[in-house]
Amino acid sequence: MADSAPPAGPPANPHLWSRGGFAGDMCVTVRPHSIVGYSSVAGPHAPRILDLHDLEVPDRADPNALPVVFAASRDEVSLLVSAREAPTPFAWRNVEYDELHFVQDGVLDYVTDFGTLRAEPGDIVFFPRSVTYRVEPVTSPTLRLIVETPQQLLFQPPAPFGMVNAARDVRRADPSLPSTRAGETRLLLRAHDGITEYHLAHDPMAMVAVVSGQVPVWKLNLAVIQPSTYHPHGGPPESFARTAGDEVMVFTLSARPGGRPPMHHNADYDEVILYHRGPGAYGALNVPGTLTWTPKGVSHRGPVEDVPEGYLALLIETTATFRLTDIGQRASHPMETDLFGRHESAETT
Repeated sequence: MADSAPPAGPPANPHLWSRGGFAGDMCVTVRPHSIVGYSSVAGPHAPRILDLHDLEVPDRADPNALPVVFAASRDEVSLLVSAREAPTPFAWRNVEYDELHFVQDGVLDYVTDFGTLRAEPGDIVFFPRSVTYRVEPVTSPTLRLIVETPQQLLFQPPAPFGMVNAARDVRRADPSLPSTRAGETRLLLRAHDGITEYHLAHDPMAMVAVVSGQVPVWKLNLAVIQPSTYHPHGGPPESFARTAGDEVMVFTLSARPGGRPPMHHNADYDEVILYHRGPGAYGALNVPGTLTWTPKGVSHRGPVEDVPEGYLALLIETTATFRLTDIGQRASHPMETDLFGRHESAETT
């Protein structure tokens, strides 16, 4: 009796075009060759790679400096970086944007309107608009990625339990540790057109107690978020935080079982990946703090995520179309979109 033929594997060059991330229209094709390579590129809508440590960050040396924008968009979604070494000598309140902070290096105390929250490497910290806070480094050096979005960002995992154990792992600012700074306070208010500075007789974050409602400042560590997949072949990740209109979605892209993703045209979302740490590599990414940016509509594939050693990575998708600022451009390099390494042209551009 003849042996049965082995099951057919996936085609060599699958290509997925999708709308709405992976929630809208899509079409899968097979191409005769890979479409993710390019020999050269000129213009702003091109994939880049950078190490957050290489960005020129003024608040590393100047306590009065603010986090610096290294990627901006016409939709007012921005990426910022901070490497603060000294406590902020002012109180900060963002009146038009929600903020999501990712702590890459260091330990920081966020002293807020609602108490103090200690953040460590791998922590994702959320501030809704019009919450006041100061940042006090506990250990240094520090390094943070900050996402600003004008839309409200919602903690919204796909099920009440499974991906995130909220009761165990979501931590909120502790009202028993309020701000104790005395005397006159500088308060900086951030709006779309810049900073307005107030001088107050007392600290606006001084507090007696929280008497009702839930503290809105929370944190969650990337390592405790369970990556979702589809056995045996894999499938797209699922977000744990998103805006109501899906203008911004936040995922873990950490190691998970399954096959390699197909080549992809993401019609609606820029994709930003931050490789937090190993021990395993994610394709060509093995340096903690490395960030990749793939603009919407750019052919890419992405590395295998089934890495036995494990790695931790954060994915941010946004309908905003980013452009690197001068600071971002100077620190970045062209990126190839197969394994997410530096493109061969990186050494000559």
